[in-house]
Formats: sequence, structure tokens, C-alpha cells
Amino acid sequence: MKIATLLVLALMIAAPTVSLYPAVPQRDVPAEVESARRALQGAHNDLEHAGAQWGGHRVAAMKHIEEALKELAEAEKYARAHHEMK
Repeated sequence: MKIATLLVLALMIAAPTVSLYPAVPQRDVPAEVESARRALQGAHNDLEHAGAQWGGHRVAAMKHIEEALKELAEAEKYARAHHEMK
């Protein structure tokens, strides 16, 4: 009897378990996303103070960075709407 009980206990410990509770939504923006946002803002600031027009490419790069920042904001809005983030 003791062997059977120990065997069942060992199987319960070793077997993968399935959570009965849904995954907890992420509470805030992941550190990697926040780091990317700060890097984009820093790059935009650097380009803003870079001087000459650079044949319009500096301004175009700044617009791309602004679009990337807008995409991050939309991603955050999506995550909040779909309960992936509070």
C-alpha cells in the first residue's frame, strides 16, 4: 500500500500540470518595449539636432521614427483592449 501511494505521489509530482486559472494579464509595458520607445525618442532627438538637411533623408528618417512611435502606441492600445495588459 505504501509503495502504491508513493508511486501515485511521484507521478503527480513528475507529471506536467495544467493551470485551472487563465494567465494573468501583463500589468504594464514590457521593459524591452519601453527601452525601444526611449531609444526611438533619443534617435529622433539626435536627428532633430543634427544640423543640415542631409538631402531630405534626415527629415524622412525622423518621420519614420514618428511612425514607429505611433505603432508602439497602437500596440499598447491593442494589448489593453485585448486584456493582454492592464
